[in-house]
Amino acid sequence: MTTLKTTAVAFRRGEATLPIAGCAGAVVLVLATSGIPGRAAMLLALALTGMGVVVLAWLAMWRQHTEMSVKRLYCTAAAWALPLVVARPLFSGDVYSYLAYGLTAAKGINPYQFGPAAALGAGSPVTQAVSPYWQNTPSPYGPVSVAIFRAIAFVAGQNVPATVLLNRFADLVGIVLIGWALPRLARRVGVRPATAVWLGLLNPLLLWHLVAGAHNDGLMLGLVLAGTELGLSGLARPGRLLLGVVLLMIAADIKIVALAGLCCLGAALARRWGGTLGRGVLVALALCGGFAVISLIIAVVTGLGLGWVFSVDGATRVHSWLAPTNELGFLLGGLGALAGTGSTDAAITACVRIGGVVGAAFVIGLVWSVLRGRRDPVLGLGLVFAVMLVSGPIVQPWYLLWAILPLAASARTDGARRIIAAISAAVAMLIPPSTVAVPALLEGYLGAVGLLTLIVAAYRARIAYPVGCDLSEMSEHDVDR
Repeated sequence: MTTLKTTAVAFRRGEATLPIAGCAGAVVLVLATSGIPGRAAMLLALALTGMGVVVLAWLAMWRQHTEMSVKRLYCTAAAWALPLVVARPLFSGDVYSYLAYGLTAAKGINPYQFGPAAALGAGSPVTQAVSPYWQNTPSPYGPVSVAIFRAIAFVAGQNVPATVLLNRFADLVGIVLIGWALPRLARRVGVRPATAVWLGLLNPLLLWHLVAGAHNDGLMLGLVLAGTELGLSGLARPGRLLLGVVLLMIAADIKIVALAGLCCLGAALARRWGGTLGRGVLVALALCGGFAVISLIIAVVTGLGLGWVFSVDGATRVHSWLAPTNELGFLLGGLGALAGTGSTDAAITACVRIGGVVGAAFVIGLVWSVLRGRRDPVLGLGLVFAVMLVSGPIVQPWYLLWAILPLAASARTDGARRIIAAISAAVAMLIPPSTVAVPALLEGYLGAVGLLTLIVAAYRARIAYPVGCDLSEMSEHDVDR
């Protein structure tokens, strides 16, 4: 009886401790990257330790989250995200590109024709803040994104902190939509809502890259998930269905990859109307026509035109080391160089083209399975995004959220959830929050491993022997364990 009581106390203490620990880890990450004086390796070790505490607290909630309400998980997500809202741009400098494109559009210069260097000047502080890889690249983002960047530029000018904060607020709108949609999509496909919120909304990758990194993928994904939920709930209600379709089309005018959501919702709609190939073609043609109309309206209203259609591949001009197609191209190109034949660029181009063909075939197969009712559209959406990542020409850490969020709402087995959680945790710790020299990087990771080991040991000791428990009342087995 005493053992059961001690276990219950330990569980309650752990349940309260983990959300607090995650918030504390986020605070440590923000402070360590805030520009305080100190050795680069020491500050990186502290930042990585804070990241590790968040990741470990999230993983340790694997079992506890089932006893927590969705509302409490929302509160936990807000507590973990709040410190990151006021952090410097972390994990990526894309927000500086957003600033450059916004200022370009605000000056009346077409951001789909000129990169930051040509539009603002190579000597501009804004241009110099942009990564050298993107200084000569026109905007690859849709007109909704650029219109938001332009509005922020009108308000904040070249004020970087204000620009970062306003971009984060735009992303927070998307994150709120994600939080609204995940439990509803999960309930729709028979998954526990709390599980979807824990695996998706509290995911460290979302915290790192959508909140701290301020990537516009947050707004895009929020519109995709909300549009999918509204569309599926409105299959028999034209008003909700129309709203869902419009949200998905707007999301595609942020990033074109959001068309995956439109494909899966269209397949579900055609399924309801008979599930035949003919019905599928009719729905596809109707959605294509609707997307063209919506895009034209957005192009006219924003004044940005349709130039984005010809610049969406801008990001692919830089070889992405995380993309499997690029990795294979690097390998084949390296082998060819050793043999004195071929080139790495040619090998990567060939692998990307092959990946595109293979990926398109898999995507068509997945959409067909949704049309025929063999796979629900939420799972289909997650798998379509996963195929796009594996076969596509560019992968960034935050791109994984394209697949992770719908899969968080549709993965029905613990095995699938473990895979998602393991990939998320590994990638979350793979990318440091800021750039440092290699020696400092290695020293920082080693220091973080040592600190995290001590923290885990202290946490386990506290759970095993809660403060205030009477060791004399515990059995010999309890003490030894």
